[in-house]
Amino acid sequence: MTQEDTAPSQRETLSSDDIVSRILGFTLFCMGFSRAPADQVARGRGWLDEAGQPTADGKALIEALMSRDSAYGIYKMVY
Repeated sequence: MTQEDTAPSQRETLSSDDIVSRILGFTLFCMGFSRAPADQVARGRGWLDEAGQPTADGKALIEALMSRDSAYGIYKMVY
């Protein structure tokens, strides 16, 4: 079994808390020197809902970041 074969099952095992943690980590990476709270910025981007749970867009973001094909493009877009 190759790494590509196991990737989808690894994505499915992420809990909501894992996804939120990854969203906040990516948000902090993107924020640079901003002093705004990361959760507030993530909500403004539509990645977290008002309850602090991942939205469909937030889940799609993490899915894309976990893909080797998409992750480079996403990080490249930031800079």
